[in-house]
Amino acid sequence: MQYLGEFVIKVNFTYKESKIVSLYCLDKVMIKLRPLKGDLHMHSIYSDGRATPFAMVLASLEAGMDFLSVTDHDSYEGGQKAIEKVKQNSIDIVVLAGEEVSVGGKKDMSVSQGNGHILSINANKSIEDQRKNTKKYEKELQKIVEVLKKEDIDKNIDPTHYAKNIWVINKIKEAEGISILAHPNWVYRDGKYHLHQAFYKEMLKSSHLDGVEVFGEEKTKEHNNMTHLTALQTKNRHKYLAPFGNSDAHDSDHEIGDRFTILFVKEKSATSIVEAMKEGLTCAIFKRENDEHQFIGKDDLAQYVYFLIKEYYPKHSSLKSRLAKLYIDQLINGESFERKINAVKKKLIAYTNNFYGIEN
Repeated sequence: MQYLGEFVIKVNFTYKESKIVSLYCLDKVMIKLRPLKGDLHMHSIYSDGRATPFAMVLASLEAGMDFLSVTDHDSYEGGQKAIEKVKQNSIDIVVLAGEEVSVGGKKDMSVSQGNGHILSINANKSIEDQRKNTKKYEKELQKIVEVLKKEDIDKNIDPTHYAKNIWVINKIKEAEGISILAHPNWVYRDGKYHLHQAFYKEMLKSSHLDGVEVFGEEKTKEHNNMTHLTALQTKNRHKYLAPFGNSDAHDSDHEIGDRFTILFVKEKSATSIVEAMKEGLTCAIFKRENDEHQFIGKDDLAQYVYFLIKEYYPKHSSLKSRLAKLYIDQLINGESFERKINAVKKKLIAYTNNFYGIEN
């Protein structure tokens, strides 16, 4: 069609009533990509969560997720256990390695000292483990401080303190991971920002961050809409940072599905998911009351995701929920439901192909 976007078309039939159909016109690049729904911030019993990593996986699948990451505080183990269990039980979901790194170290995890948290996604090793060699860590920090002193950074920033943020981001990059700034506008119990706001703005401008969390746990009054406004103000002068919506769930029944990210991939794999994040092909979604949604992303992506939420995801989520229940029944009963599971997986593939007008 001549124009991109959503169209409402009335189809007239000869022998039955006419029908109103919603269609979406995409460009040559986007028509080849498929949406995946996921959550890249949650916790398990390996930090301050209340459920096992595998329970978080199954709860995410039941909430319609295609991918997730278990990101325990300063611990790589929970994410690895999730990956191991998914492979062991042949669960149809992509799990990426994850860790929520406390920039100031474990002692700074929940104390407002100006340093925030950064999500390490799909890194090939733990970031916290690399701080255990204190001498090496301090030496690397000092090198970063020396570089920062030569750069034109905000005068309100203490380079010695700020260097810890850059160290974490650099280590995630070295480990071939994706770095996402977690809840940058989190207001802690003392009424102060958990992350020094000058640090936040400087990281948007001059760091190697790949993304920023724009929706997070509501109960902690994170006021994350301010994140979106700051990103809008800087995107024309600095690189575009992919927006992410995450649950920050601490239990299998704790807000999973209320906030999530939809991204667009060539195939359902960790490699394609990482590629989409690097290319900024993400849209953050916050599910509000009465099935209303808030979207943060590039305009064209947000409009497309709005269409998908209306037209594609209701049935997709229903099938995903059915699949999760079958896996849970299989695990509880200790018997194979392989035939039923495969039937639902085939329905999911057929539904997606039909939605995009592809013959099975």
